[in-house]
Amino acid sequence: MHFSHLLLATGLAKLCLAIYSVKDEYSGENFFNMFNFDTFDDPTHGYVNFVDQATAQSLDLFNVSNGQVTWGVDHGSIASGRGRNSIRLTSKAQYTHCLVVLDLTHMPSSICGTWPAFWMTGPNWPNSGEIDIIEGVNTGSQNQMTMHTSGGCSLAGNDCQGNLGCPIKPTQSNNYGTNMNNAGAGVYAMEWTSSAINIWYFPRDHGLPSDSLGPNPNPSAWGPATATFAGSGSGCSIDQHFQNNNIIFDTTFCGDWAGGVWGQDSTCSALAGSCQDYVQNHPEAFADAYWTVNSLKVYQDDGGNSAPAAAAAAAPVIKLETPSTASVLVPQQ
Repeated sequence: MHFSHLLLATGLAKLCLAIYSVKDEYSGENFFNMFNFDTFDDPTHGYVNFVDQATAQSLDLFNVSNGQVTWGVDHGSIASGRGRNSIRLTSKAQYTHCLVVLDLTHMPSSICGTWPAFWMTGPNWPNSGEIDIIEGVNTGSQNQMTMHTSGGCSLAGNDCQGNLGCPIKPTQSNNYGTNMNNAGAGVYAMEWTSSAINIWYFPRDHGLPSDSLGPNPNPSAWGPATATFAGSGSGCSIDQHFQNNNIIFDTTFCGDWAGGVWGQDSTCSALAGSCQDYVQNHPEAFADAYWTVNSLKVYQDDGGNSAPAAAAAAAPVIKLETPSTASVLVPQQ
């Protein structure tokens, strides 16, 4: 009798956990085939010329080497027309409820004029929501994670409607830009469920949860998230405000945020009178404005529901060596 009850309790505990398995893996030679190269004008009014895949290839803006994927911006010529040549990638697939795990060894450094981002959003912005996982501008040293929604959603103590959104800016000094790159970067993970959107950052030099890059990661064992946007009890229905999101990488320049705060950054404003003037005439400054990714994996739940972190034992931490390799927010769609 007691044994039966124990089996039942064990079974129920397992049902409370999300059982994640790989839905899509973006890596190696297949990476760019799973994205569209956007070529429209930058919705955030950046001084940038997003180019198609053929043009990017002819300009040597991306490559795949030893399984690692690297792409960057033009850093060899004076910019003209719409702006400096760059790449904006939007996944062909859309997702609702998922675990996204990005293993990267480099992101665009903290360079005056740059505005890099790794994020998700859906059609008819902001009605399908926007999840900013990595974002910052100019010489910034800290990542800013932000949710943007239509009206009627407050998360992390702020109204998420529209351009301002509801940001969380952790105090870590190695989670963005130059400082992050110098530490060998690491793994960003975002879990999106009906009850919350959680984002973790695991610096490579501090070790990664042993299952974070595996076939069946268990974020409930990873400990507290770096940023938590909890819908339960906050007056926001996650399911109502977030659905059908694409994954996006882009590196733009100046625009509404990086250009808008140019005069507030003493380092940048000393270089040129305007952000556009600097970005246009100093190509050499942007040699380090590139992404290098080992893998991007999207997991979906095979049938369980997410459980609180206390429901599972902490995953062991492993240390991985870095593979060798050659504030106002605005909508980005």
